[in-house]
Amino acid sequence: MLHLLKIEWLKIKSYRAFWVFAILYLASIFLVNYFGWSAQQRAFAATPGAEQALGNAYAFPRVWQTVGWMSSWLLYFPGMLMIMLMTNEFTFKTHRQNIIDGLSRQQFIGVKIVLALLLAILITLINLVTAFIFGNMTGTAFSTSGMEYIAYVFLQALAYIFFALMLAVLFRRSGLAIIVFILYGIIFEWLITALLTFNFHLAPYSYFLPLQASDVLIPIPFGKKVFYPDTPSVLSLVIGLAAYLFLYLFFTRKKFITDDL
Repeated sequence: MLHLLKIEWLKIKSYRAFWVFAILYLASIFLVNYFGWSAQQRAFAATPGAEQALGNAYAFPRVWQTVGWMSSWLLYFPGMLMIMLMTNEFTFKTHRQNIIDGLSRQQFIGVKIVLALLLAILITLINLVTAFIFGNMTGTAFSTSGMEYIAYVFLQALAYIFFALMLAVLFRRSGLAIIVFILYGIIFEWLITALLTFNFHLAPYSYFLPLQASDVLIPIPFGKKVFYPDTPSVLSLVIGLAAYLFLYLFFTRKKFITDDL
């Protein structure tokens, strides 16, 4: 596997668009939380007693959830990065050349899956460091309570990136895969949620849609009962998400292994 990762590194290291996109994304995790923290500080300054009444979203232990929720809005970007990396293989026929040179199809798609896993780990670590920094900025005592939200960040990142990888293998064109990825996540899944909730009165089932299952694991820090009423148990959400992750990987591997090069 290390040999395969070295091959991937040779492809990525000179891919300038990837590095620009990746650095901007990772910096944005900190920046979006900085804007949230700044807005909260201004609100506290303008409204005496607001902090005592509402609590500080960036104080320990709530900061783990707050940073995870704020950063979750940016997860379309690593998904697009994964699509770009995979569809470039089809565009420039490098997948065909790698297999001609001796890689099996299983090895080729396997290293892409490992790359997606490493990207999710990196995102999780950046969220962990960001939460630690902002928690300390509030002057509150460090607490590990609520750190399970960092684990949920990892699961959520995996859900978005594996879903994007599946779309890349399915459509083989970056533009089409990115359009479907964004439209489904931002529009179609919300429309399906609205239909299940208001037309069919099946609100609890809407929590188990592919991306929604991971989103609900990290609810909005304020107003969870308003935005996510009757939320299923964390265990049931994790089981549902694990099933989706398995299906993403299953169809990604099957599609790539059985399709013509």
